[in-house]
Amino acid sequence: MPTCTKCDNKVTKVYDCDHTDFDEYCVECYTELHYYLTEKE
Repeated sequence: MPTCTKCDNKVTKVYDCDHTDFDEYCVECYTELHYYLTEKE
């Protein structure tokens, strides 16, 4: 099972993109990151 790079939780699915430098994030961390990126603009 993959592990989230940010929170170290074992998750069923991970997400990555250029915003995370292609690290694998769980859906919660990934959503939080994208929310932060879109809100600060």
